[in-house]
Amino acid sequence: MKLLILLFYLLSFLFGSKPAKNARIIIEDTIHRKQIGYQETGEKGKAGFAYLNKGSYRMMVEFPQQEGKWIKEKDRYETLAKASFNNKNRTYYYQGIEGYFAVRFAGTRRIESDEVKAVFREVRGERANQIVITEFKTRKDGARIEMNIKAITARKYKKQTQKTENDISTLSIPGQK
Repeated sequence: MKLLILLFYLLSFLFGSKPAKNARIIIEDTIHRKQIGYQETGEKGKAGFAYLNKGSYRMMVEFPQQEGKWIKEKDRYETLAKASFNNKNRTYYYQGIEGYFAVRFAGTRRIESDEVKAVFREVRGERANQIVITEFKTRKDGARIEMNIKAITARKYKKQTQKTENDISTLSIPGQK
């Protein structure tokens, strides 16, 4: 049993990610500026919203504060990109004072793929800064969106943002409501 735990720990260390527990996800109706739902990620860093009505929405995340290797930044891993999006694997990458994160959109249903727009916008929330990560439209009632949030290392963040070459933090206007 101890060998299995040691092996699991070493593999998680090598791959450079862990589930981001207690990330707050808020979904808002963009037309009425009304909060539709709120959820916190669990032990596996997963969350989702189901049974959304037809309409336009935006999703905001309050990322949890990380410690240790999940927040340390070495000069060789420094990058100016605050956020980027990889269309191929539908993953949003974010760097902030909380640490480095990857938000992978795992399941979507009845959401117009061409109407999903990755954005970067900081909004002051009740407890902390909320980061608007996406805006999307649903085609019909009963839409669903699921995501998996992981804390990643600075090394992995830099590698992924260089791979995507899609820095959305320069395209969006930080602080705009």
